[in-house]
Amino acid sequence: MKQRLAILTLTAALALPQASAACAQLSAEVWMCDRGTPWESAKWDVIGDGSTRYLGEVILNFTQEWPGHEITDMSATLDEQYTTYAEWIAAESDVPPEVLQVDKIVTPQGLTLRHLQYDEIDGSRTMSAVMLSQVGASRIMLYLDTADSMPLEEMEKMSFDVAMMLRDTCADEVSCAIDYTPPTSGSD
Repeated sequence: MKQRLAILTLTAALALPQASAACAQLSAEVWMCDRGTPWESAKWDVIGDGSTRYLGEVILNFTQEWPGHEITDMSATLDEQYTTYAEWIAAESDVPPEVLQVDKIVTPQGLTLRHLQYDEIDGSRTMSAVMLSQVGASRIMLYLDTADSMPLEEMEKMSFDVAMMLRDTCADEVSCAIDYTPPTSGSD
């Protein structure tokens, strides 16, 4: 049984393109190039759907299918798409988020609309950055969550850093070298 579990875990890890490169593939069109950052040694959730990373107490989730993603007309602004998402969240949630700051980050590959807020997740209050990013021709929703004790300034910096790592390709020879081995030390 132990061998079967080990084989399944290894197979899942090998199936994830992000498990072996400094640029993690978040979707077919979006990469997170994290070489030289704390995120380089973040742990992946290999048991779930592969859309979660853990850096200590901080959780990063991402998806290309959020409420409102079906607005595929690229003339729809990030604000318009986010409004559709926010309306769905408001209709589904008992506790609305306490939005602290809304801004936009110009990134190397596009633009990120960021909401820094307190949320309630599974009955616990969290500090969150909910970001809708235009990366090249694609859009992706990112959720950065941690304990509500994290100062706003720290979440502001961490979410900015994550947005700045987004790319529409992993074409860099150094970051995406086949012989690259990510560090094994780091956060649990």
